[in-house]
Amino acid sequence: MRSAALALTLIPAVALSQTHAGIEHEHGTGHLDIAVSGAELSLSLAVPAADIVGFERPAQTDEDRTLVAGAISVLSKPLELFVLPEDAACFTATANVTLPAEGLGPEADAAPASDQDPHSEFQADYQIQCQAIDVIEAIGFAYFERFPNAQKLVVKVDRSGEVQMHEVTRSMPNLPF
Repeated sequence: MRSAALALTLIPAVALSQTHAGIEHEHGTGHLDIAVSGAELSLSLAVPAADIVGFERPAQTDEDRTLVAGAISVLSKPLELFVLPEDAACFTATANVTLPAEGLGPEADAAPASDQDPHSEFQADYQIQCQAIDVIEAIGFAYFERFPNAQKLVVKVDRSGEVQMHEVTRSMPNLPF
């Protein structure tokens, strides 16, 4: 009986940890969380490195390092990837892009190299301010034009606690907002 009670108390904790940190790694598929708060959009992107630069191992050559640097540069400009209407008058307040497998980000120092997951991913967090957020009816995903290996983004939109899930794909690169 005690085992059953312990198991029942652990199930929610395990499920929560899997939901938060255990997003399944699938090549071609990234995850984008969008939270809307007043005139601000907070975006959190997690994408397999293979979708962005074509490989997931640490950069080994100058060409690899150039690809990573170029990807970070492109990912640091969210309004060129996630296109909002000009009338919304949006600008990027912050953009933070990391690639832990390359030692680019605070998580990179947390574990010795031998313990790191061979499936590396780019992670980016953005804060976007809009002067007229109410005019946004859709978001265009130029992201797919920039990254040919990317096929799909699973998008979670949270507006005032109301959460909606969407899939945006290369063939349908617009998200009704």
